[in-house]
Amino acid sequence: MHLTKRRAVLAIALVAVFGAAGCSTKVVDASSSPSAGKLATGPGVTDTTITLGVLTDRTGPYAGLGKAVEQGRTLFWDDRNAKGGVCGRKVQFVLKDHGYNPQNAVTAYASIKDNVLALHELLGSPEIAALLDSIQSDQMLTGALSWSSSLLSNPYVVISGTTYDVEMINAVDWLVKNKGLTKGDKIGHIFHEGDYGENGDAGVVAAAKEYGLELLPYKIKPTTADLTAQVTALKSAGAKAILLTVAPAQTASAVGVAAASGYAVPFVANAPSFSTALLATAAKPALEKQLYVATSIAPFSATAPGAAQVRDAFVAKYSDAIKIQYALFGYAQAQIMAGILDTACKNNDLTRAGLLKAFQSQSHVDTNGLIAPLDFSKPGGIPARQTYILKPDSAAAGGLTQVQDLFAAPLAQSYTPSK
Repeated sequence: MHLTKRRAVLAIALVAVFGAAGCSTKVVDASSSPSAGKLATGPGVTDTTITLGVLTDRTGPYAGLGKAVEQGRTLFWDDRNAKGGVCGRKVQFVLKDHGYNPQNAVTAYASIKDNVLALHELLGSPEIAALLDSIQSDQMLTGALSWSSSLLSNPYVVISGTTYDVEMINAVDWLVKNKGLTKGDKIGHIFHEGDYGENGDAGVVAAAKEYGLELLPYKIKPTTADLTAQVTALKSAGAKAILLTVAPAQTASAVGVAAASGYAVPFVANAPSFSTALLATAAKPALEKQLYVATSIAPFSATAPGAAQVRDAFVAKYSDAIKIQYALFGYAQAQIMAGILDTACKNNDLTRAGLLKAFQSQSHVDTNGLIAPLDFSKPGGIPARQTYILKPDSAAAGGLTQVQDLFAAPLAQSYTPSK
């Protein structure tokens, strides 16, 4: 009886999701059909199936994130396949676990590349970096689970959201407008060496220049565990806010050190800098008081109709799952790939070249609030420029609540990454 009720709840939730989303965007058409003429097909496409690859982390440091994305993806495609799939074909996946190891990712990619039309997901900046040349030479459209604008030079990489540099531009703009920063004030930025951190820093540098702020940057290694020295130095220098492009444990260290020393400044972090798991640590009170997160992904607790409906469907299907915003991202990423496949089908071209053409024709991609609106029609261009500002909240589903709805600072709208 309980199972029957649960299935009914899931069915009602999915009807609500697809009904609402279908009104605002073409990325969730119920089922696509080719136009008159012969359909060209590429690797991974048969008369009955379209096979896509997934290279993710099931056993490494981002296994929890990877699982949430996988569950969101499955929620979308189970329903879509039940309604006819794409081009009269079911969409299926070949999934490989790289354990957040670049060499494992290279090996896994080699084992599946000839049997898939595209990569629905490739998780991890180091793994993406290791495969960029192969992705381009193989014409493999790839859904990146990374948001670095440095990836935009590869036309086959799909970044589903706002890039790290633009997140930081919006973060500084929000601090100026909401936390009293004025021209001449000092701000700090603690960031990883390497692509992730340095991409975030590019945005902080641009925003500090725009607003006349004095920037105090601190580059750290991804393995640095204790940020006492950096936070203490920023406190002594009189920094009035601190930006973070780091790992979650480092965020806990930085905010915890500040709180313990009475340094009550706001912190704003790029999305990967926070994990809900931090709210089960001793850093919880400090994080809830001083930390904000800039991200283009809606929080799991979002009340906007699109996000709320997907959340309800997710909870009905995965009642015992960890509930984090990356489940919504996985669903949105599936919406985006479905829209690309639908367009390729209508163009009678389910080849890799046809998929690239379909991808670059997507100029107004609306996931109904799950992530910021996207424009993929300008090769090399930043696809999204809006972010939410969220705040840790242990009482909220997913551990984050919304402070600021999607917005883009004037600089974020005009910013072009340096080459």
